[in-house]
Amino acid sequence: MKNMISMIMLGGMSFATLSHAASSTTLDLTPHLQDRFENNCAIRDHYDLHKNEDEILKILKNQVVKKDFDEDQAYTTTVYTLKNTVYKGLPVKKIEFSWGRSRTLSEYLYFDLSTQAAKQQFNKIKWNKNQKVEDAGLVIRKEGKFTIVQCYWSEVFD
Repeated sequence: MKNMISMIMLGGMSFATLSHAASSTTLDLTPHLQDRFENNCAIRDHYDLHKNEDEILKILKNQVVKKDFDEDQAYTTTVYTLKNTVYKGLPVKKIEFSWGRSRTLSEYLYFDLSTQAAKQQFNKIKWNKNQKVEDAGLVIRKEGKFTIVQCYWSEVFD
């Protein structure tokens, strides 16, 4: 009887582990953002993974832990704190979408490069700092524990 109860409990624990693992699937942003961040920030005139002022696309929703929205006279910005999200195998802790009143759009990736291996991997990525399109650019900066990569471009009017 004790063996039967132990087996049932073990089976229940295995199921709980599997269901937890399924809900914590890692999202790789590389296929969605590589052309923008490594080639041309202005490749599309709209945001990736984000539409309207505060709506993210379905594939990103399961990764969001926290959302912060800020509106200022000069800009609006939405920052999503993420879980289980990577870009080229590197942990991405936040993604930010910003729109400036000067008609500039920006996407930011916040990387956790706390290990030497992560720093080395980050340095292998071919970030395109020499943008072909006027008013587009890529900036990399360190802020606290994060390394932030910003891709910006001008808003296009039809």
